[in-house]
Amino acid sequence: MPFRIRETTAADAAAVSALLAQSYSVLLAEAYDAETLRRALPLITDAQPNLLTSGTYYAAEFRDGQIVGAGGWTKHSPTGRNETASNGNIRHFGTDPDHTGKGIGRALMERCLEEAAAAGLQELNCYSTLNGEAFYQACGFKTVEPFPIDLPGGVIFPAVRMTRTL
Repeated sequence: MPFRIRETTAADAAAVSALLAQSYSVLLAEAYDAETLRRALPLITDAQPNLLTSGTYYAAEFRDGQIVGAGGWTKHSPTGRNETASNGNIRHFGTDPDHTGKGIGRALMERCLEEAAAAGLQELNCYSTLNGEAFYQACGFKTVEPFPIDLPGGVIFPAVRMTRTL
């Protein structure tokens, strides 16, 4: 494997933010109009410090240190909804658009699934972008419902809620 998966740290904030900005600005253009992206991207591309230091957020990194993917899971829902004692949530996935289709997202997801199951969770939820839905379905998630996300500043970002049994 030309990349490794490792836990992130606070020191990864700039690199993960740059990755998310690059990933989302290119890959989300397939599913969202330019105005929605103009308003949403500044709100969704910053690496979240609490995720970076959670121990359950990971970076896919080439040998030269370049981060080409990121994603993780948490026990708590980013929306505060649909939480139970036995479920968790997939969080803030992104892959460098120049490196999609190379197993990076799948390797990150496998790490998440293994770690969440080892932590005793029985189910993972995911709030997916519209164009990410096929990836999550390929990873065993089922679409539950459309889920528009209310972002700060009155931005409504269309998404879907998905779930997977562990």
